[in-house]
Amino acid sequence: MPVNNPNVGVAFALVIGAGAATAAGAAVVFFPSLVKLASRRVLASALGISAGVMTYVSFVEIFQKSNGSFVDAGNSEEDAYIYATLCFFGGVIIMLLIDFLVRLFSGEHHNHN
Repeated sequence: MPVNNPNVGVAFALVIGAGAATAAGAAVVFFPSLVKLASRRVLASALGISAGVMTYVSFVEIFQKSNGSFVDAGNSEEDAYIYATLCFFGGVIIMLLIDFLVRLFSGEHHNHN
């Protein structure tokens, strides 16, 4: 199945680079001197950044699919964008409400003191 897209080489290079970075990161644990260099703050920051990037990428992809579905349903581009945005923030509100109810009914009271 030939692909006539000029970005195919770039895509393969990025995939190979990501795989190499993952392999290099996994190999670090076999060298105790490198493990000692990584502080908890650096590891926590790197994990937080990677989680934020993955969340952003997932959000953008899902948001575009939602927007396209509203357009396919017969709405204008502007209305579809508004509906997709309202659905996103509606989901955030529902998520916060569920979190509040779970904490209320489970008796969990988290305290930072």
